[in-house]
Amino acid sequence: MKAMDELASRRFGMPSLSLMENAGRSVIDEMEKAFGPVGGRKILVVAGKGKNGGDGFVAGRYAVQRGATVAVLFLGKRGDMQGDTKINFDKLQSIGGRNLIFLPSTRGKGVSRKKFDFIIDAIFGTSFHGEVRGAFKATIEWINRQRNSKVIAVDIPSGLDALTGECSSAAVQADLTVSMALPKLGFYTGKGKGMTGPVVVADIQMPKKLLDNRKFYTFFVEKKDVQNGLPVRSETAHKQSVGKIFVVAGSKGLSGAALLCSQSAMKSGAGAVVLGIPSAVFPAVARRTLEVMPFELPSTAEGSVAFSALEVMGPKMKWADVILIGPGLSTNAESVELVHTIVSTAEQTLIVDADGLNALAQDISLLRKRKCRSVILTPHMGEFSRLVTLPAAEIEREKIQIARSFARKNNVILVLKGAPTIVAVPSGSVFVNSTGNPGMATAGSGDVLAGIIAALCGQHNPPERAAINGVFVHGYAGDLARNDIGEMGMLASDIMKRIPSALQELAARGKNTYSRTAV
Repeated sequence: MKAMDELASRRFGMPSLSLMENAGRSVIDEMEKAFGPVGGRKILVVAGKGKNGGDGFVAGRYAVQRGATVAVLFLGKRGDMQGDTKINFDKLQSIGGRNLIFLPSTRGKGVSRKKFDFIIDAIFGTSFHGEVRGAFKATIEWINRQRNSKVIAVDIPSGLDALTGECSSAAVQADLTVSMALPKLGFYTGKGKGMTGPVVVADIQMPKKLLDNRKFYTFFVEKKDVQNGLPVRSETAHKQSVGKIFVVAGSKGLSGAALLCSQSAMKSGAGAVVLGIPSAVFPAVARRTLEVMPFELPSTAEGSVAFSALEVMGPKMKWADVILIGPGLSTNAESVELVHTIVSTAEQTLIVDADGLNALAQDISLLRKRKCRSVILTPHMGEFSRLVTLPAAEIEREKIQIARSFARKNNVILVLKGAPTIVAVPSGSVFVNSTGNPGMATAGSGDVLAGIIAALCGQHNPPERAAINGVFVHGYAGDLARNDIGEMGMLASDIMKRIPSALQELAARGKNTYSRTAV
C-alpha cells in the first residue's frame, strides 16, 4: 500500500493530499452508513503523527461539518507532524468553534472522564509492526475499556500487523474497520480476524491500473466468486459423467474418516464413489454405507491397508476420474509405501489428505517426480509443519508467503486449513476463504472437506477451481449448521448433512472476480 500511494502520486499524478481527503471522508461516510448520522453526536479522534493520523484529522473535519462535536487526542508533539498530515491538522484546527476540542496527549489523562459515542482510531497505519509502548499502549488500553463507544479503525486497527495478523500486547478492538483501497492480509490471518469488526473497503480513487497490478496476487474469495464457478449438471448427465471417485482410506480405529470423506463426496454431487478399505474394518464399514460402494483391500496385521493392495486397486484406479487417499489411513510402514507408490504413478487428479500427508512428509521429492498433472494437498497446520519442516508458530507468522512458496516449488495446489483456510496454487496466487466458523474446529471436518473437493474435481471443475470452491462450500455448509444448531457441539456429520443446501444456495450465477488483498 505504501508503494501504491507513492506510485499514485509520482506516476499517475494523483496528489497524496487528495487520497488522504478521500480516505478521511470515507471514514465518516461509512460510519454514517453503519451507525446513522453523526450530527449531534460526540466523536473522539485519536491520532498519531503519520499519514493514518492525517486521515483521522480529515475525518474529524468532516464530522464537525456534519454537526458532530469532535475532540482530538494527538499522541505526539505537534512539531513532529509533517506534510499532508500537518496540512490536515491545520485545516481541522482552523475550523475552531465550539464543536472542536483538543485534549492533552499525556497517557490518555483528561480523556478517561469523558464519554463519546464514537472513537476514531487513527494512531498507526499499515506499516506498523512490533510492540506498542508508553502513551500509545496506555491510550489503546483506555480505548478498549470504553464499552459504550463504537470504535472505528482507520485503515487498520492500531497494534495489528497488516501482513501477518499478529497483534501487539495492546491493539485496538474495532467495531468497524474502514480499509483504504484494498483489504489487508492481516485482517484474515493470525489474530486479525477477531480485531477488525466488519471490514468495509473504501474507494479512495486509487488509479485502477495500480489496483489491477498482478503483483498483488492474493485474493479474498466471496460468495459471488464461487457462484459462477460451481459445476452445472447437463440434462443428459449420468453417474459415470459426473464424477467417479476412488477413495483409499481407513484403518482399525479410524474408519469414521473413511466414511465421512466418501459420503461427503456423494453429498457434493459425485456420480459414483468407491471406498477402498482394509479387510480388518470392511464388515463394520460396509454395514454403514448405502450409496458409497465399499471395496475390500488386503489388510496389515495392524488393520491398515497393506502394500499388496496396490495390485487389487489397479482396475479401480484406472476407472476413477479422481483418487483421494489418506483419511484414517494410519502411518503403518506398508501404508506409507502404498501412498508413495500412488503419488509416483497415478495419472488422475490426486487429492492427498491426513495420513497420506504424513506419509508424503517422509519423501516430499515424490511430488516433483509424479506423473499426474494435478495434486491437491489438504493439510492442517500440524501436517503442513511436517511437510515444510518448520515450527507451526513460524508458519503462522508467514502463512501466506510460506504457502505460496511451497505451492510454486512443488507444483501443487495447497489447501492449508485453518482460520481462515487458504488455497495456494502453482502460479503463486493465494486465495483466502471467507466462510466458516469456530464450530467447525471438530474431528472429521477436514475429511468432509476432502470429499467435497474430490467431488467437484470429478464434476469437471478444474482442480484449482475445485479447491477454491470446495473450501468455500465447506465453510458455507458449516455456517448453515451454526445457524441451525449453534457452534458448540457441531459435528463433522452436521456439516456434511448441509452440503446439498449450501450448493443449492450457491447455485445462482454471478460474476467471477476475486477481491484482492494488499500487503
